Amino acid sequence: MRRARDGFTIPELLIVMIVLGLLAGLAVLKYIDLRHRAQAAAVAADMQAVRLAGYSAFYETGAWPGDAGAGVVPAAMVPYLATNFSFDRPEYTLDWENFVPPGGGQSGGIQVGIVINSPDPKLQQALVQSLGSRLPYIYVGGTLTFVIVGPDGRS
Repeated sequence: MRRARDGFTIPELLIVMIVLGLLAGLAVLKYIDLRHRAQAAAVAADMQAVRLAGYSAFYETGAWPGDAGAGVVPAAMVPYLATNFSFDRPEYTLDWENFVPPGGGQSGGIQVGIVINSPDPKLQQALVQSLGSRLPYIYVGGTLTFVIVGPDGRS
């Protein structure tokens, strides 16, 4: 005659706890990766919005918006960006760079670009991976510069 079991043995409970711990660890890592990819998509969308605002300002005025400090929206771009658009986000900071010398002409490397600074290197790596080789950008030392117009007048 067999005895009825009233519960689980300690080894069975330990195995279940180990398996659940491994699955939870994998889920947390996947969540962190997805969060960085979502933030990289938000940065790319912001870059595209700034790029289009820069082109809109150029086509209407005939000149690129002036340079502004990091985290500051250039005044010439405000009408072309969404209301309350910010260059200063908790995860990253945008910086509009206008390298056109006074009086016009070509600069040494870039004419106009957007610089993205982030203290999170994983976000920078996710952004570099999402951009791939589709867009002209320079990634040096944790700073990514998206080139809008190169020295030849094209991007």
